[in-house]
Amino acid sequence: MTKVKAIFGWRRAVLATVLIVATGAAQASASSAPIVITYEKTCIEAAGICNGTTGDGDTLTMVITGGRPTGKAVQLTMNESIVGDLTFTAVLSGHFSPAGFIVLNGTVTGGPHAGAQVHQRSNLTGVSIDGTTTTWEGELRIMPASS
Repeated sequence: MTKVKAIFGWRRAVLATVLIVATGAAQASASSAPIVITYEKTCIEAAGICNGTTGDGDTLTMVITGGRPTGKAVQLTMNESIVGDLTFTAVLSGHFSPAGFIVLNGTVTGGPHAGAQVHQRSNLTGVSIDGTTTTWEGELRIMPASS
């Protein structure tokens, strides 16, 4: 009987340890999960400015600070700001593909996640009849620094 109690006691100790470790891992994963922001924006091509809203109703502004052709794609640099519940600024660079999407990477430069990495993908959803404006929708991910 003592041997049975010892085995059950040992199993309970192992189970408790596994539960504690699993709980800690879940909390660490949640805190390092990316912040995902969906958005829609309209860009005025000649001005190099895009304005839009996030899925949460925050205001998004992008200003193109540079662009140059590199083969079939265009290399872009941008300053971006979101103002609302999650306010921040970021500097991004990446490529505009002739396939109709833009992929940008950069760093949060101001706000609660300053220093965090940013990844953004925008998909072209429309072009005005006169070709002066474009509409886009996409997703921005802020990857908080792991602790």
